Amino acid sequence: MTALYQAIREIARRRPDAIAVETTAGERTSYAELLERADRITVGLRSRGVTEGRVVVCSGLVNDASYMAFLLGICAAGAAYVPLLADFDATAVARALRMTEPVLWVGPDNHHRAGVTLPRVELAELGTPGAPADTAPQGRAPAPGTFRMLWTSGSTKAPKLVTWRQEPFVRERRRWIAHIEATERDAFFCRHTLDVAHATDLHAFAALLAGARLILADPGAEPATLLTQLGATGATYTSMLPNHYEDLIAAAGNRPGTDLSRLRRPMCGGAYASPALIADAADVLGIHIRHIYGSTEFGLALGNMADEVQTVGGMHEVAGVRARLDALPGYDRDDLGHLVLTSDCTSDGYLDDDEANAATFHGPDFRTGDVAQRLDDGSLRLLGRVTDLLLATDGPLAAPFLDELIARHCPVAESVSLAADTDTLTNRVLVVLRATPGTPDDDAVTAVDKLLASHGLTGAVLAFDRIPRTVVGKADRALLRRRYLADSNSS
Repeated sequence: MTALYQAIREIARRRPDAIAVETTAGERTSYAELLERADRITVGLRSRGVTEGRVVVCSGLVNDASYMAFLLGICAAGAAYVPLLADFDATAVARALRMTEPVLWVGPDNHHRAGVTLPRVELAELGTPGAPADTAPQGRAPAPGTFRMLWTSGSTKAPKLVTWRQEPFVRERRRWIAHIEATERDAFFCRHTLDVAHATDLHAFAALLAGARLILADPGAEPATLLTQLGATGATYTSMLPNHYEDLIAAAGNRPGTDLSRLRRPMCGGAYASPALIADAADVLGIHIRHIYGSTEFGLALGNMADEVQTVGGMHEVAGVRARLDALPGYDRDDLGHLVLTSDCTSDGYLDDDEANAATFHGPDFRTGDVAQRLDDGSLRLLGRVTDLLLATDGPLAAPFLDELIARHCPVAESVSLAADTDTLTNRVLVVLRATPGTPDDDAVTAVDKLLASHGLTGAVLAFDRIPRTVVGKADRALLRRRYLADSNSS
């Protein structure tokens, strides 16, 4: 029931004085100190009625060792936590509380708590026992061993809650650590909020279960600051989205000379990284981006840890993961299809969402919703969502490939392409773009219109100063589809 806590406690026993967590603000916490904090928080949680099988929500916590100690304290208590994301409004908070029935709120008070009677405590206060509750708190009792409920990114649809138990999570993380060849000599640089799986899975628990050093940055820091910190901290691992690497490349152009030679595993997951981006990162930053693939529901499934620069994005299965390609409707090709994954250690699926579970989990199979191509060497290249395949003149075209063509042939700094119909192949598309600096929006839109026509595509092209993003940093495709696609279809 406390597999994750016990695994990290064992590392603390072996390496008590080694640095477990440091922040770019200068805080350094050893493994022994981290576990001491976690144990005090466990006592504070239990005294406030957070016992085995209960749920805690948290909000407004910052990236530091106290947040990590809180997560370990939750594990030791046998409880589960649910982060309320920074972009949740009062309606989203109310929905989360209704779904999870927590017994305690951890974090600062804010306007989203209006009308909420749930007991609240600051994280700093959890280090001491609280006054016993008058009555034993009642609430939801998730499956035994459940330690977290994390939200999917919501980049394609509304966020859903994914539940994980400690024991399969530890096994899944250890397989990934072996795949990326991480050791206790490594340092993981995390620029994401610990509220999301990209931070906890690819950085925090990968680092701590490897006995390595976790470096927590301010998620709101400027790219130039993050670039300097990456070099100064001696980070050897990080994972970012394509737009994050683009920001670092731009920052490096303005401030040349940052040494990233120790960053031996810069990974890119969560969105497609174009060949041009990978080449620019190698040329400007001196780093070789490794493609990785996984999800909040499944864990990490694919990765490319080759030392040579590979621009095509071929990835191999993590040991214990099996991948196959199911045929796409109306498109008969053996090397391209809907990616389906199988593993013996995944999540327990979506909380209270039978429809989504039925569509995604089929026995041992996890239907990813993504299109992949099997390359000649047996590796897999991810092409984008099944719902964003477009019917071009020469056949189906994945939306990320269209964005790559736009970047190559049009004066566009960034674009997001969405199929107008998610049920059948269509030649209608919505393209939201940000023009290259100095290019009038009308010129960028005209160039994209001409490119679409040359590929037999039609639709709406909209220019934005800033493309909306989710908390994780992905383009908010659900928001774009909801706000603009309906208008483009009716016009």
